[in-house]
Amino acid sequence: MKLLLHITVLLLLPAVLFAGDFFQPVPMADVARLMKRPGVAIIDVNIQELWEKHHIPGAIHIESGNLAKQLPADMSTTLIFYCAGPLCLEGANMATDAIMLGYHRVFIMTDGIFTWVKAGYPVEAAAPVKRHRTVKR
Repeated sequence: MKLLLHITVLLLLPAVLFAGDFFQPVPMADVARLMKRPGVAIIDVNIQELWEKHHIPGAIHIESGNLAKQLPADMSTTLIFYCAGPLCLEGANMATDAIMLGYHRVFIMTDGIFTWVKAGYPVEAAAPVKRHRTVKR
């Protein structure tokens, strides 16, 4: 049993280490052109507060948790991930996770939402999520 586990890990290790090579960066202009097309899901992986302030219209917000339950069921959907900017790695991490789940058309907009806003592309805001206050006794 241990041997089988070790072999499985060794076989999967290259896929995990080099998964970033399988998703492609996509320019903001292409995202703006594709964002309303059927079969394309724009996925914002920023923190809740940034999502509420501004995000790409129609984007799906996935902050953390079970990615498999939050992605479209159709594995042929084109997924475009983005986060805050070029230094944010969460978009790449989630894109890699999506590839590991079996999605094949996975892209990342490395410029992020801050560059998107600065370039004058459309954004929308979301109502703040009500947070429950905890009372200390």
